[in-house]
Amino acid sequence: MTGVTTEHYLELSVFPTSPYYARVHVQRVLEGWRRDDLVETARLLVSELVSNAVKAHTSCRAVAETAHLGPDRIWMDLYLVGETVVLRVWDADRNPPLLRDPGPDDESGRGLHLVDLLANDWGYYRPTPGGKIVWCTLASPPPSPEEPAVPAPEH
Repeated sequence: MTGVTTEHYLELSVFPTSPYYARVHVQRVLEGWRRDDLVETARLLVSELVSNAVKAHTSCRAVAETAHLGPDRIWMDLYLVGETVVLRVWDADRNPPLLRDPGPDDESGRGLHLVDLLANDWGYYRPTPGGKIVWCTLASPPPSPEEPAVPAPEH
């Protein structure tokens, strides 16, 4: 990947607790990159993507086809391309992620709407080994005219 500076990979078991571990991982990596400005949004988005991957992987009949990971695994990674953070989550289900139109009483179906609203961009692709990868990008917005850029302190 051209322009990628650092990549952080995390393999997760398909458990309800996986989004928690993904959030912790993303927060630590972003703090290490000094991208505190993106931590809260990235934690929310990775939680949604990993939750969807757990659900998709659990209901997927094609798990046996993905020999590169055990049948009870998903993975996520994040990396920088310039100043943009890319989050990716893999699961064994080859069906595309769908933006649903949940009703007011539905308990699920809003996660991809959050991703669509908060990420700079998002999508999915099907890697050769199988399954799908859902990705999103995050970047800090440029300062608005009402918010002048704060100059760096002189040393």
